[in-house]
Amino acid sequence: MKPKSSCIWNYFIQVNSDSAKCKLCMKTYSRKGGTTTSLKSHLKSVHATEYEELIKLETEKKNTVSVQPSTSTPLQDAKKQITLKETLAKNTKWCTSNPKSMEIDKLISEMIALQDLPFNFVEGIGFRRLMQFIVPNYHLRGRHFFTENICGQLYETLAKQIKDLLTQIEKISFTTDIWTEPSSNVSLLSLTAHGINGDFRRLKVILKCHTFDLRHTGDLVLENIKTMLKEWGVVKEKIHCFVRDSGSNMIRAMKLGDIPDVSCTIHQLQLCVRTLLDCDEDIKALISKCKKISTHFNHSQIARTELHKIQKEQLNQECLSVIQECSTRWNSTFYMLQRMIRIQDSLCLYASKHNISQLSPEEWLQLKKIVTILQPFEEITRKMSDNNTSISSVIPLIHTLKYTLHTEGNKQDTNEKFKSIIKSTVDQLNSRFSDLQSNNFFAIATYLDPRYKTKFFNEVAKQNIETEIMSIFDAADTSKNEADNIVAPVEKRARMELPAETSHSSNVQSVLSNILLSSDEEDDNNTTLDKSPVFDKFVFVKNILNEFNKEKRISISDDPLLWWKVNGNTKFQPLQSIARQFLSCPPSSVASEQLFSGAGLIYDPLRNRLEGDKASKLLFVKYNTLLLESINTI
Repeated sequence: MKPKSSCIWNYFIQVNSDSAKCKLCMKTYSRKGGTTTSLKSHLKSVHATEYEELIKLETEKKNTVSVQPSTSTPLQDAKKQITLKETLAKNTKWCTSNPKSMEIDKLISEMIALQDLPFNFVEGIGFRRLMQFIVPNYHLRGRHFFTENICGQLYETLAKQIKDLLTQIEKISFTTDIWTEPSSNVSLLSLTAHGINGDFRRLKVILKCHTFDLRHTGDLVLENIKTMLKEWGVVKEKIHCFVRDSGSNMIRAMKLGDIPDVSCTIHQLQLCVRTLLDCDEDIKALISKCKKISTHFNHSQIARTELHKIQKEQLNQECLSVIQECSTRWNSTFYMLQRMIRIQDSLCLYASKHNISQLSPEEWLQLKKIVTILQPFEEITRKMSDNNTSISSVIPLIHTLKYTLHTEGNKQDTNEKFKSIIKSTVDQLNSRFSDLQSNNFFAIATYLDPRYKTKFFNEVAKQNIETEIMSIFDAADTSKNEADNIVAPVEKRARMELPAETSHSSNVQSVLSNILLSSDEEDDNNTTLDKSPVFDKFVFVKNILNEFNKEKRISISDDPLLWWKVNGNTKFQPLQSIARQFLSCPPSSVASEQLFSGAGLIYDPLRNRLEGDKASKLLFVKYNTLLLESINTI
């Protein structure tokens, strides 16, 4: 019996030579003559979905048969003459307007920007051979085409999308900084935008790396910042805050332009760390000795190899190298000292055989104490460098830092010298962060963060913050109907549990969490709710704030933006836009520092003739391509 090859038999069972039974409706149908036409007609009229599947199966089968390898021998294939049509199709290059060609152009352009590749990469013999093999019909263009494509069409397309994205943000916070590349004699002024959209998603957008070849005076800095803001259509009323370093030119620029601004918190912390490390001559000498040891291993491959041999063969430890301090890298001194403590045994064994500086037992104890003191600074710096951290965490983290230092200073194993160093460091923190609670950018953000609220404020500071919030509410010209139509506060809902972060909490986070949990009952008793009918707008807002304060604080690991997304559309809606405004500001200018790290990769020694404008557009394409892709996939 001849095997059945038709796909129709997936849906029928042959009864005899003249009939078949449908597997779907179990009815028997005639097929006189042995054909399957009547069976297909039944499937089409009664089982439309299965009929479409049948058509697809037949099409796939036909395509599979058409592309099956030839059964002829290689000699026969070589002798076979190809048709004229096949010859033309094989040798014809796509035109520049071909959709596939244009998509490949776009992907290559994005690859150059994302991977920090030079423009002449596309002219390399290796890349051309690869493209010829993968897409022989594609006409690969030269460096000049891709330079114009990236800095022209691709940049303009992304810029238009970024402008549309900025319109979704009511108030925008900015970070700015200046970076200079000595080998190329190029200076760049950065501008990054930070905001929270209507879906309470935090956005960080790289707007510009403006070429800044003139003197870096405050007047010229302000002029360039205004030019960049105008280019992106950002009016002054839309600016929430600028985060800048403590340079006198930056401070002057903000003051001249009457631009609201705050200092980078991490810069301030690092200044405290430098004071800590320089306040005692013995500590300075100890760190200098550690630097000398690190330099020895970083300058000698033989020394590194022998150190690893000692760790592996004699101590059965993981092979770790020393870390070299870098003056421009935050926390690099801490990482250098921490690594030396970790490989102390192997360093001592190595020093016993070679003529290098060696630490005494007393110096090792001092080194461990220094690392213990620096540990919370490192954790807080790392926390504030996170893209998801808001300025609302500055007051709690600085409070936790001072608490941790006080605790360390009261330990029995802390001698008088280190007690004095800790006291001096705390005094530095008090001096540099003395105005946090009176600074509305920090205070209001902390107050509106459901993890902290009024925990770190006394009654006077709390009243001042609430008064400021009510004045902002009034200035925003909120519709009076929202207040007039409400006659009583909404019933309090049970607090929604938010998903906690999976990452392991640090020591600083644990201390902060304990502080926040210490007196919830006392905080609850400090807030009262007026349950009488409300008609006055300011009384209405005051009651909303009281209701907000009565809500239990969420966990330190919960997402405050998720809380506002859930609760902001209900009883706390009048505060929602204010929360989006104040929680948008980052605590530091790390975004600009990271941008300059990318610029350093672009300006390598073999690419030192790159023009500043092209570098700016390359950075823009590099950082915003993936941002827009992530947003579009949500």
